[in-house]
Amino acid sequence: MVEPETPAERPLTHQEVLEFVAEHRRREAEDDPVVQERRRRYAEAAEGLLAELRGLIPDFEQTGFTLTDIGELDKLTFTRPDEETGEQKTRKVDYRAAVPVLLDWLPRVTYFPLAEDIVRVLSYGFAKKQARPVFLELFKNPPPVQDPKFADEPERCRELLRSSLGSGLARFAEPAVAEEYIQLALDSSLGRGRSAIVGSLPKTKDERVPEILVSLLGSSDVPVVRAATDALRKLRHTPARPHIEKLLDHEDELVRLDAKDALKRMKT
Repeated sequence: MVEPETPAERPLTHQEVLEFVAEHRRREAEDDPVVQERRRRYAEAAEGLLAELRGLIPDFEQTGFTLTDIGELDKLTFTRPDEETGEQKTRKVDYRAAVPVLLDWLPRVTYFPLAEDIVRVLSYGFAKKQARPVFLELFKNPPPVQDPKFADEPERCRELLRSSLGSGLARFAEPAVAEEYIQLALDSSLGRGRSAIVGSLPKTKDERVPEILVSLLGSSDVPVVRAATDALRKLRHTPARPHIEKLLDHEDELVRLDAKDALKRMKT
């Protein structure tokens, strides 16, 4: 009988490589004072929120798991035997009951990494009804958040938070919010943070969207131009070709590449 190969005798699988890299980074982080300080600040900022979440997530109560990082909510999985078949089944954590608490805390959080985690774990369909109105309000006026990493750029964190909220709103795009999303996309005062919303406009199925996207090709915000170009590419809106052709001479290389790709797609 041929013995199976040990990890030392065969090439590592993709999963084993990922696990090796993750473990290596974890060990490096343990000795990094900057990482340790960020963890300390995160724990301090999240203490009250984590306390309110205790008892709200059945999976944690049943297994005795203690959550210490909000960003893990949409990553954690639990393997448990099926009640009928006894077969081991793995599924993600059900944290729907935590949505109201997370939304209540979001405007009050002042540490950017924690605020960003809250936005990300709420950017799923099951939270849309409750999260979208809050995201919309905070997108227009992000709360003051800080991160020592951006100590020399006091407004940087607010803009990054706006971008995160925009990404969440993009996942919630649908015809019912067409008017509001269009207004946000056209509001240049919102800067590059609106790029994800711009890219999600086709999902609203509003007949004005192609024309609006064409108008945004002239934006001074590169991410907005790229989002509009990509949306027109997906729509294969051929009347936009002359406008996209002008981007082939854009000063930004990525914009030029996007334009080339969009024009190629519109030929087929």
